[in-house]
Amino acid sequence: MTQHATEEDAWDAYGDGSQARLWDRDPTRFHWTQWTGHPNHGPQLELLPTGPGTSVLDLGCGKGRNLFHIAARGGRAVGVDLSGNQITAARALSGVRMELHQADAAAFLDTCPEEFDAVYSVFGAVWFTDPGVLLPKILRRLKPGGVLVFSHRPPENGEYGPVLHGEEAPAMRWCYPDAVWESHLRAFGFVDVASWIIAPPPGKEGMVQTVLVRGTRPTTPQGPS
Repeated sequence: MTQHATEEDAWDAYGDGSQARLWDRDPTRFHWTQWTGHPNHGPQLELLPTGPGTSVLDLGCGKGRNLFHIAARGGRAVGVDLSGNQITAARALSGVRMELHQADAAAFLDTCPEEFDAVYSVFGAVWFTDPGVLLPKILRRLKPGGVLVFSHRPPENGEYGPVLHGEEAPAMRWCYPDAVWESHLRAFGFVDVASWIIAPPPGKEGMVQTVLVRGTRPTTPQGPS
C-alpha cells in the first residue's frame, strides 16, 4: 500500500489516478453515477434547485465537472474538496464562476455562515464522512426547504458501515444500503426522504449500480418525535 504523508496527499494521488480520470470522459452533462460516458443515463439536474437566485454546495467537488453545470445555469455554485490538485483543476475550468475551497467538508460546514438551497455529493464527502458527524452539519447549512442529494455505489461483499477505501487513500467510506441511508436522514431531521437504485447503462448490465438518496430540511421547526 502506498503511504502518504497526509490525507490531502492521498486524495491528490487518488485524483490523479486512472480510476478518478473516468470522471473526465464526458464534461457535457451533470452525472450522479460513475457511468460518465453515457449521456442519457440516469437523472440530471432535475433533482436540484438551480438557476439565478439559487445557491448550491458540492461536497467533494473534485475537478469541478458537475459544479460547472450548476454555475452555467446562473446560480451561486460553491465547491469544497480536500485535494489541492483537484481544486487547481477545477479553477482551470473557464466560462463560469465557481467559488472553490480546499477544505475538509465537515470543517467547512462548521465555519461557513451561509445557508444553501441545496447541498450535494457525488461519490464524495457524504460517502467518506461519518453520517453522525456530517448530516447534522449539512442540515444546519440548508435553507428551510433546502435539499440534500448524494450518490455512491451500493455496498458489496458484506460491506456495512465504515470500511477502508482500498489502497488509494487512507480514508474510510460509509457503506449502507439505500434503506439505511433513508433511516439516517430521518433520524437527523430530514423529511421527504427518498432513495433510488440506478442500474448501469445498456451494455453494462450486471456491473455496478448507484445509490441515490434525497432529503429535505423541514420548512418549520420539528418538535420531539
